[in-house]
Amino acid sequence: MKYLVLLLSIITLMSCHKIDSKKMTIGIQPFGNVRQSLIDTIQQTIQNVCNFETIVVMNRKELPKSAFIRIKSPRYRADSIIRILKREKPDTIDYVIGITNQDISTTKRDLDGKILKPKNKFLDWGIFGLGFRPGPTCVLSTYRLKTNKKNKFIDRMKKVCMHEIGHNLGLPHCTFGEKCVMRDAAETIKTIDNVDLALCSNCESLIN
Repeated sequence: MKYLVLLLSIITLMSCHKIDSKKMTIGIQPFGNVRQSLIDTIQQTIQNVCNFETIVVMNRKELPKSAFIRIKSPRYRADSIIRILKREKPDTIDYVIGITNQDISTTKRDLDGKILKPKNKFLDWGIFGLGFRPGPTCVLSTYRLKTNKKNKFIDRMKKVCMHEIGHNLGLPHCTFGEKCVMRDAAETIKTIDNVDLALCSNCESLIN
């Protein structure tokens, strides 16, 4: 697959492993009316967990109309979003992570590229995020992370952010560490709640 779906309690940032990003620049692309406080949180999370030399918050823009679909419900195709982010990425920025509060989706496929069955379920599958692996762009959505517990919501968002950046840096879904942030969510948000905001030693070794 060209890119993988990101599917992923509260962990202090001081306990997180550093991701070796080789001192590159990452841009945060806010879409629509996503709250500034969430953008600030993502920026702080990347700063504390990663080794990016520069973090740039880009000017807000609307989600691309070409990514909008209405199959099961009004959504935006995550695969289209990351392709557009890649095409429009400034040369001065190495990676871009898009952030939206709108629902996003993709088509779930098996290792042979075939749509999982039943097709009507997986043709347009709502997700938390998506990123190229490896590649320069990813996107996360807060839409499916909602909970009435603010701290849990923020914690979920941080983990999805780091999971997607991990994919951009080349990491696959982790099958070693039960608490690794790169675990495949396996279609349940409980996985996100159960992992740490950190890489296991095996995943860390793959990018260091």
